Amino acid sequence: MTMNTTDGLHAKVQDLMKYGVSANIAELDNIYHEDLVVMNLGIDGRLMSLKKQEVLGMLKEMFKEEVPEDHMWSKIHSLTASGDRGHVLISRKIPLGGPKMHIDLSIDFVFEDDRWQVMREVNFSRPDTEMA
Repeated sequence: MTMNTTDGLHAKVQDLMKYGVSANIAELDNIYHEDLVVMNLGIDGRLMSLKKQEVLGMLKEMFKEEVPEDHMWSKIHSLTASGDRGHVLISRKIPLGGPKMHIDLSIDFVFEDDRWQVMREVNFSRPDTEMA
């Protein structure tokens, strides 16, 4: 059982990364809230906004031929939990339908139905300079 604590939130972030890069749609469906919104701002200024089913479909397609262990790099800059709300600021390096990108994610969680769920992600993506 997940706890609505900082440790519980940290564990859920680890699950989110693992299930995301392995395209485990069943587990992601449980982590992503029904009202999920993911907004990605690219270096070119384009904003893409997706709802839950669109995100699940994108992840399934993006990681179908990838080795999950190759995409677990992360750096957590901030992780806080207070009551039923949590927030994580994290950097990741993952492919977005092409070359590996450096993505900074601001993720809002809610503790609902006895588990942490992602309500909103706001992401800024740019080319990974190590891959250029």
